[in-house]
Amino acid sequence: MTEIITSEMGEIRRLIVETVAKRNTLKIEMEKWYESNTGRFSRTNELITVDSTLSELDSHYKRLWDYHNGSTRAS
Repeated sequence: MTEIITSEMGEIRRLIVETVAKRNTLKIEMEKWYESNTGRFSRTNELITVDSTLSELDSHYKRLWDYHNGSTRAS
């Protein structure tokens, strides 16, 4: 069976890659922050939002993948 990737799924993949990169950058910033600061990381809310966005993108991609490539699909 050939995997079906729609244009929407391709766009979601691109957004996932961008969001993961942003999340990784924020996590590195947070590590550096806590090495020399006390108190709450100044961009915590942004990190929470990025994590939530990534989760939503992942869930949406999976729903589309299952729809187009699920095991119930006739070969």
